[in-house]
Amino acid sequence: MKTLKTLATAALLAAGLSLGAHAAPVSKTFEGLIDAGPLLNETFTGFFSYDDAALTSTGFESLALSTFGLDFLGASHGLNATATADFQDGVFLGLSYLDGTPDWSLSFTSGSFDSSDAYLHYSLTGGVESSGAYTVKDAASAVPEPASLALSLLALGGVALVRRRKG
Repeated sequence: MKTLKTLATAALLAAGLSLGAHAAPVSKTFEGLIDAGPLLNETFTGFFSYDDAALTSTGFESLALSTFGLDFLGASHGLNATATADFQDGVFLGLSYLDGTPDWSLSFTSGSFDSSDAYLHYSLTGGVESSGAYTVKDAASAVPEPASLALSLLALGGVALVRRRKG
């Protein structure tokens, strides 16, 4: 009976931890450098997230971003309806994004085979253009998701209850 309780407790703990691991969206950061055009050596940084639950890893897929932020040339750009994370057979290709005014346009274009050739393109009215590649990194998360934390605490509570009954 003691072994059965221990196994049940371990299963509860494992279930709580594995369920919590899937509760968070995928969060990334990016940074880049303009390497062509009159804005040569200007930098840009940002972040984005998406929910990959619908990703089938078959063919080309675009997942709508749930967050997006870009800092470029002293201006901030935010999430809009055009913002997607693009994939080919489950491989991240990069971002698709379009923003602009009558005076300028800014876009992200995904890579061909992966994100190594994805880039940002900036164009002023009149044809002055600049572009540059960017790299994507996993965003650091110092705070656990609430669902993950709650399930972990529930599992640990189950362990404490079983140990208390033993004593």
